[in-house]
Amino acid sequence: MCYNISNNNKSEAQLQKVLGPSYPKKLGQLKIQFSASGFTHPEWPVITCDYPNEFQLLNWGLIPSWTPSLALSKQFALNNLNCKSETIFDKPSFSDSIKKQRCLVPVTGFFEWRSLNKNKYPYHIHLKHEEIFCLGGIYDEWVNKPTGEIKKTFSIVTTEANPLMAKIHNVKLRMPLILTKENRQQWLNTNLHESDIKKLMQPLNEDLMTAYTISKRITSRTENPNSVETLQPFEYPELALIDS
Repeated sequence: MCYNISNNNKSEAQLQKVLGPSYPKKLGQLKIQFSASGFTHPEWPVITCDYPNEFQLLNWGLIPSWTPSLALSKQFALNNLNCKSETIFDKPSFSDSIKKQRCLVPVTGFFEWRSLNKNKYPYHIHLKHEEIFCLGGIYDEWVNKPTGEIKKTFSIVTTEANPLMAKIHNVKLRMPLILTKENRQQWLNTNLHESDIKKLMQPLNEDLMTAYTISKRITSRTENPNSVETLQPFEYPELALIDS
């Protein structure tokens, strides 16, 4: 799955230059996230079908528009950080959004864990030739009727793992949907048929990706994981032995 992402050292100007849409001043300064956990429901700059020419800030963890209560909204937000491409058209939480409410989630990388002998080793994964790239997502808007508060949220689509990600995420064998420069705009096209959308939800070629191990600071309870130190390469001798 995909529960941790980063947008380290990237500014509003860089997002605009690489991806095109404007970054409205009303959104405030872009927050640098060396490691953002979906379980904290961070606010993230995304590009949606509704507003393809400017960034919006949405919270990670999709709450369907039909959610009847605040209690259920919190439950959905935790359970809907990701959505599987294979079942996305069948699940009530996602079936409406995938048809007409798709979005781009810009990142500089994401994190996954490799399991070996009951231990887990964190990796930072990114693209070889793109500092900023886009994950495919869906979004929705929910209104808390007692208060009138509007909550805009998103979920990241996942696919089966390519060979690189199968080696890293070697238990669940999943990876986020990574959209190439060529198909980003297609993902935002609201006129696509179901078959066209399914064609876009494919694992990225592993040759375009690279990864390295990092320290377990990312899950530390005593050190701040949202730190540049989290992204520093860290070697584990036990992994080197089996990978050599």
